[in-house]
Amino acid sequence: MKNAIAILLSGMLFFTSLNAQKADLQIDHSDGPAPWSNLDVNANKDQFQFAIVTDRTGGARPGVFLDGIRKLNLLQPEFVMSVGDLIEGYTEDVDELNRQWTEFNGFIDELQMPFFYLPGNHDITNQVMEDLYIQKFGKIYYHFVYKDVLFLCLNSEDQRLGAGNGTISDKQFEYVKKALQDNPDVKWTLLFMHQPIWNQKQLSRWPDVEKLLASRKHTVFTGHVHHYVKYERNNGKYFTLGTTGGGSALRGPNMGEFDHVSWVTMTERGPIMANLMLNGIWDEDVSTEQTQAYAKALLQSQCIQIDPLFVDLKKFQEETVKIKLTNNKDLPMTVRLKDAFSWDLKGELDNNEIVVPPNSVAFANLTLQSKKRKKSVGPSHYMRLKANVSYKGEGVPEMAVPMTFNIGPENKYQLENSKSPIQIDGNLDEWTDLPYQVEGQAGDVSAQFGLCYDEKYLYVAARVKDDDIQIDTSAAVWNQDFVGFLMNADPMQKSAMDNGEHWYFHSMMAMQAPAHAALPSTNNLSEFGLADIKGRCLSVKDGYNMELAIPLSYVEERQGKNWKSMRINFVVQDQDKGELEKPRYTFKPDWRGPTNRVGSGMFFR
Repeated sequence: MKNAIAILLSGMLFFTSLNAQKADLQIDHSDGPAPWSNLDVNANKDQFQFAIVTDRTGGARPGVFLDGIRKLNLLQPEFVMSVGDLIEGYTEDVDELNRQWTEFNGFIDELQMPFFYLPGNHDITNQVMEDLYIQKFGKIYYHFVYKDVLFLCLNSEDQRLGAGNGTISDKQFEYVKKALQDNPDVKWTLLFMHQPIWNQKQLSRWPDVEKLLASRKHTVFTGHVHHYVKYERNNGKYFTLGTTGGGSALRGPNMGEFDHVSWVTMTERGPIMANLMLNGIWDEDVSTEQTQAYAKALLQSQCIQIDPLFVDLKKFQEETVKIKLTNNKDLPMTVRLKDAFSWDLKGELDNNEIVVPPNSVAFANLTLQSKKRKKSVGPSHYMRLKANVSYKGEGVPEMAVPMTFNIGPENKYQLENSKSPIQIDGNLDEWTDLPYQVEGQAGDVSAQFGLCYDEKYLYVAARVKDDDIQIDTSAAVWNQDFVGFLMNADPMQKSAMDNGEHWYFHSMMAMQAPAHAALPSTNNLSEFGLADIKGRCLSVKDGYNMELAIPLSYVEERQGKNWKSMRINFVVQDQDKGELEKPRYTFKPDWRGPTNRVGSGMFFR
């Protein structure tokens, strides 16, 4: 009997061997009942498994990628593919780039199987970075065949145009064309690149690549957008993957926002994909183009609107916040509300579940009470309100879209008229008062800032105190010491509810660092009508000054000549010599982060 068990156990090892055959399973059994379902072993000599890691950078969260590497060693795929954004990059400083690659390769050194590199926009942004990449890894695009499957590893950065502007050059297209011609009869083609060019405005030679792929069995894997979405197009399945440590709101599987590695089993029927996360395993339909479109439309509809709570913080004891629920569909909308525990505030909802009839409006009230009794409530005190919104009906996904709102007493700030002409020269003599502050940790960095306006401009001034200024004129502004001004000029109700989703389309950010060009680094200058922006950053004793003049045409375009308000934030980054981390400190919580508060940073004239 012991020999029979030993034979059985040795036969079971086929689960970890791709060469195992059904004949390897040897069981001594006579007629009658048996403790197994059947003996049709799921083994094929041509079947294999590999893993894919996705974006590590673009808001990297330390430790996540290395955690993924260590979990891959537990899973033991045959090899690991990547879709780029492996380092932070965005600099021409070769020493810094070498440091980043050394750090990343240290992670890969822990991997117990081959790793196939592929560049993203954070890995190749300029000629210096491309030259170094080639020096280290030889090729910026390549292919290989494994067990009759063609792996095409392409470079969406081959013209170095940056995020949202991926390309396939003529030269790379010819390479793809020849690779496909040389491998006409493979059973499957798998294509890997960083940016999902099919979703971008400038497609370059990508449509031509798709024409070559259309007649063959193929699957495409990309990263870049930090959202998992499955597309069905061009007679194949196309994926944008989530993150393996890159920036993400992490709102969960149905929202396509999670840290994962993709586990791919190559079978005779094609690739079978499982997404492995810390909290479970999900199939390839975890988030589809349809569910993403549904969730996006619901979020953008602002079906939940909350009145900001502007009060005198010293006098606040109890106030009621009105919550407006708008249903613009022809189906009933169900909203479930839940207030979370707060050390500072007590909340009471008058209704936890509201069914809003089609094309109508309903309301709920949240009463907030201070737990501080005679002590005043601080500007950081808030209560988290959680909401789940769902519809039921034909053609509607069976999913609840989660939303979270931080609600608490907020200051109502006043914008002042300019009392005298202001020269944008970095000299702050005209500024008699810089009343607002940003404080760093341990006194390393701090900033005071002020605002005023006249008929044409909003003026901004900041005095940053920093005992260790680190500047690199070859690197992007956000990779060193900098001060940044953020503004959302939408009408108050919309601006107050903004949570930073695609903030670079709805808000402007002007960043400046000492010793950089006079014009601040901003997003979408022409789209925001900010071609006339003026700025200067000037090094002074113990720090640096910043001044901006922002055309009020940006505000008037969104609110009209009689504009009333704007939402404002300030950020200071502290890069100290010898330190890898670059902490950022803000006047109000980051609109894109989990501590964003309804109505925080609202200024009125």
